[in-house]
Amino acid sequence: MATTALVSTAPPAPRLWPRWALDAILWTLILGPIISPLFRATGLPLLADAGWLARELLATYVCPTPERSPLLFGMPMAVCARCWGATLGLMAARVLADQRGHTWAPLQLFRAMPWALRLLLCALPFLLWPLEIVGHYNAWWYAPLWLLLVNGAQAGFAAGLLFCSLWPGLWPAKTA
Repeated sequence: MATTALVSTAPPAPRLWPRWALDAILWTLILGPIISPLFRATGLPLLADAGWLARELLATYVCPTPERSPLLFGMPMAVCARCWGATLGLMAARVLADQRGHTWAPLQLFRAMPWALRLLLCALPFLLWPLEIVGHYNAWWYAPLWLLLVNGAQAGFAAGLLFCSLWPGLWPAKTA
C-alpha cells in the first residue's frame, strides 16, 4: 500500500511577539517617573539612591527639559511634563489599538497606509516639541506644565499608533 505525503504550499504563520513585553515597557515608562520622587522622599539609603539615579539618568540622557518636571512631594519627577505626557499618549494608543474585533474606521484607514507614510504622519506632532523648547529657552513664551503634558500626549499617541501598527500580532487582523 502506497502512502502519499501532503505538501502544503501555504507560507508559515508569522511569529507573533508577546503583548506582555509591550505592556511591561509601557507600565515602566508610566510608573518610573512617579516612583523616582517617591523613592527619594523616603530618605532610605537604597531607595533614595535608586530614585536619584533614575532622575539623573532620565534627565541627562532622555528628557530635553528636565527643569520643567512637575513636583511630587516637593521633588521633581524623573522627566518633564512633556515626556510623561508622551508615555500617557503611548498607553492611550495601546488601549485603543487593542480593541479586538472592534477597530475604529480611521484606525483601519491608518493601518492600510504604507509604513513609510505612517511614519511621516506620526512624526509630524513631534515638530511642536523643538518649537516649544526653542521658544522657552529664548524667552519668547512660557508654556504651562499642563500644555506640555497635552503636547506630549498627542505626540505620544501618534507614536503609539505607529508602534502598535508595526508590532506583529498586536493590531487586529486586517479585514478584507
